[in-house]
Amino acid sequence: MSVRTVALLIVVAVYGFGNVTDNLATIGLSAIPSWIVVGLIYFLPLSLMLAEFSSALPEKRAGIYSYMELGLGPKWAFVGTWAYFVSNLVYLQMVCSRLVINASLASMGRDVFESVTWLVPLLGTATCLGLTYLSSRGVRVFSRFVGIAGRVLLVSIFGLIVIAVGAVLLGRHEPATSYSAGSLLPTLDLAYFSTFAWLLFAVSGAEAAGPYVNDTQNPQRDFPRAIVTAALLVGALYVLGTVAVSFLLPAESLNKATAVFDSWHALAELLGLPPEALARGFMTLMVFVSIVGYVIWMESPIRAMFADVPQGTFPSFLTRRDEHGTHHQALWTQAAVICVLILVPLFSILTGLSGSDRFISLLIDLSSLAVVVPYLFISIAYVRARRAGMDAPFKMVRSTSVAVGIGILTFAVSVLGYLGAGLFALQAQTIDWIYVATVYLGPGVLIALGLLLRRVSLRRARAARGSG
Repeated sequence: MSVRTVALLIVVAVYGFGNVTDNLATIGLSAIPSWIVVGLIYFLPLSLMLAEFSSALPEKRAGIYSYMELGLGPKWAFVGTWAYFVSNLVYLQMVCSRLVINASLASMGRDVFESVTWLVPLLGTATCLGLTYLSSRGVRVFSRFVGIAGRVLLVSIFGLIVIAVGAVLLGRHEPATSYSAGSLLPTLDLAYFSTFAWLLFAVSGAEAAGPYVNDTQNPQRDFPRAIVTAALLVGALYVLGTVAVSFLLPAESLNKATAVFDSWHALAELLGLPPEALARGFMTLMVFVSIVGYVIWMESPIRAMFADVPQGTFPSFLTRRDEHGTHHQALWTQAAVICVLILVPLFSILTGLSGSDRFISLLIDLSSLAVVVPYLFISIAYVRARRAGMDAPFKMVRSTSVAVGIGILTFAVSVLGYLGAGLFALQAQTIDWIYVATVYLGPGVLIALGLLLRRVSLRRARAARGSG
């Protein structure tokens, strides 16, 4: 694989235009320097760590369990891998719910759930079951389209950036948001800290890079180039995307649930095109790409979860698969858990959480917190593996002390993200304890259940071997 192919694969896996509008709506123009910092101190180091692990274990194609086992041993490798699986469950909870709102924008041209937010979890549950059914039929059919669809989406977003920024630079359009040195500098207060994990969540997906280190034409030379290229592209797309949206719409008036639609609506007005048609057309494309991508994403974490984990770690019905490698029972078990996660926010909605924008904030908080947990384990595993003398053909840096320092920095950033997610809710005049419990305790409860499942399964496996 060429440098360009690997870099583009990583960009497609990581970049999301919704992350641009979410963070711009929340922290304003300070998102611009924040993207740069997070890319340099988080996304790039994590990608290089995973690439080094993959280079050290070329025979372990499944990924992160093997990497963490090298540094942490089997028990904590399981915990870290289960945390990764849990983070995907929480992520899928968010996308199933958000897909419902995007479908409303695509079909109706407006968010019909703003006043009936309680319908979103119910329809999100139905969406989850539908996507799981499609995944159980085999992802190979959909994998043919995901690369093409992802590229079409990226080209569309690139077009929005070029047109919006170009119109301002050429004097054809006045920026909708006022720029100043003060507006660009992050205010390191509780509000910023509480949404810092959103930035980390936006660049998650670095694990997509690892398995390809040995598929590049010259791993020692080309893979680092691909990683750096991808990091620069992702950072540039987030920064320029934020600038473009701020040129089209006032940052202070953005609504997270509809900001993507509103951006294309404003672009159409700038071009003199039918705003409703262009905005709905892009949302339709986005919904299609999402469906294709999520069908595959429903199954890929399951394969990663069960590929290298020792036999007996899970009940046999979860590890059972058909001739195509599809884990049907595990897929539907996963769907059941996701449906519960989707329905949990109903308690907050029925007790006062109103509006799609607020609901999306809850989902992003929960997803952001969950997604940093496995990176905590990966960072620790990397530090311990380098200290133990891990000698891979590809190294992030040759100096062990520098590598350890980078690993500790990544761990510290992950901890900050975990502590920050949802923290602002604790400072509210009236604290929504259901919201807080959902955000902070949800992933912990699921990880504890995973440990219990492992313990029971291993005990049964030992008993079966003893009786045999």
